Amino acid sequence: MTNPQLTEHLLAVIRSLPAADRAWLLQQLERDEQALGDPGMAGWAMAGGAFDDLPLEPDVYSFSDGQPVNPG
Repeated sequence: MTNPQLTEHLLAVIRSLPAADRAWLLQQLERDEQALGDPGMAGWAMAGGAFDDLPLEPDVYSFSDGQPVNPG
C-alpha cells in the first residue's frame, strides 16, 4: 500500500468513527501537536544544549547565495 492509499484508507476509517471517537482522536492529535510543535521540541533541544555550538559554526551562506524562492 502506498502512502496516498494508506492515507485515504485511514481517512475512511476515521470518517466511519462515531462523533465522540472522532472528537477524542482530534483532542489526541492536538495534544501531540502542542507537545511536539514549537516551542515544545525546540525547547527540549535548547534545554539539552543541542544548539550550544552554533555560534562556533562558520557563516557559509549569505542572503545573496542561491536562487530566490517564489511561493506558490
